[in-house]
Amino acid sequence: MPRPSFRSLAVFLVILPLALLIWDASRLDDIALIFKEDHSIEVVSVLLLAVGVVLWFTLAGRYALSEWQIPALLTLMAARELDFDKRFTDAGLLKLRTYTGDAPMMTKLVGGAIILLVLVASYRLLRRNLPFWWVRLREGHADAFLILGAFLTGVLAKGLDGLARKLEPLGVAVPQNIDMFAGRTEEALELLCYWMLCITIARMTAVKYAAILHPKAIPAE
Repeated sequence: MPRPSFRSLAVFLVILPLALLIWDASRLDDIALIFKEDHSIEVVSVLLLAVGVVLWFTLAGRYALSEWQIPALLTLMAARELDFDKRFTDAGLLKLRTYTGDAPMMTKLVGGAIILLVLVASYRLLRRNLPFWWVRLREGHADAFLILGAFLTGVLAKGLDGLARKLEPLGVAVPQNIDMFAGRTEEALELLCYWMLCITIARMTAVKYAAILHPKAIPAE
């Protein structure tokens, strides 16, 4: 099977989310509903993460499994986007009270295993991939800047999430309309973050992922 070009993958990754967003907006009486749960912003966000995993296993070749931390983290992000961490428990798998309280032992074991997986995958990402990302950033490669953009966008999105709740202990009252705008901006930024990650995977795999592990192996762009 021929390897798809980066151009074709990029076109697909632009058309797919836009088509879904337009389709969902066209059938709603209030376009603002696209920001609600189970509507297009959330659905497209999860879909992009799933596409990223599929692209990785399809195109990364012999690195698909040896660099398992990348698809694992994308899958965990999708699960978090779907609220799997609290959908099946009373307190939530990421809450401290789940492990200090009287939650069922199986819940604690499953939650502990997931947290351990996040820590191990994150460590491998920093240990194995961060140095080569830094090399490519210094060399001015587009995929490195996309990763940087995705990281900064994700951090900003998390900062806006629950803005009124975060500022309340500091004595800052956030007007409802500002809090609503912050929430919608957070959803849009997360979508942009996941899109940039997908484009990055498409770009890296299109030029062979070996170039990311061994920067000198990539031809000049």
